[in-house]
Amino acid sequence: MKRISITVSLNRSTVQMDEASFVRLESYLAEASRTLALNPDRHEILADLEQAIADRCLQRLPAGQALISLIELEAVLTEVGEVRDIASEPNEPKAEYLPRDTQSPRKRVEQLNEGAILSGICAGIARYVEIDVIWVRIVMVIMTVLSGFTAVLIYALLMFLLPIAPIRAGSPPLGKVPAKFREATAYVRSFFEPAKT
Repeated sequence: MKRISITVSLNRSTVQMDEASFVRLESYLAEASRTLALNPDRHEILADLEQAIADRCLQRLPAGQALISLIELEAVLTEVGEVRDIASEPNEPKAEYLPRDTQSPRKRVEQLNEGAILSGICAGIARYVEIDVIWVRIVMVIMTVLSGFTAVLIYALLMFLLPIAPIRAGSPPLGKVPAKFREATAYVRSFFEPAKT
């Protein structure tokens, strides 16, 4: 017998997730609690962290799906970032969780699923070089025709090599095709990533 879904209460929200996701989330929160063990604001920070995770999980939940899978949870935890007790570090006022988007930004090419037609390679390149995505798509079509469809193979390769940009809060939900490409890419990548202990 196997449990199919677990209801998790995160601060003021509840989220349904599978057992693997629950175990991963429990491990993440336990590590955060240990990191903040000596901090006087520990409970408040953990409540804020739980709420941030719940909000992002609910935003990432694909239409028609009730459970948060491990792939979606890993993307959420990556977006939320690590928990550090900066109160113990010199010249820092208190502990907090540090979302990745507030850390020093590093410009890199990523798949940008928001507004994507397929997987967001063109959108990611357009954001990187700071031009309108339509120009990148036009160049892609021209390269595809001139190269005898070799550009399609390069696109497919980039789909598995480039990291997927986290979905920003307040963004519209992904279309069906980009969501399917995102799931397929995450599924294939899961075979090549080392097992987490």
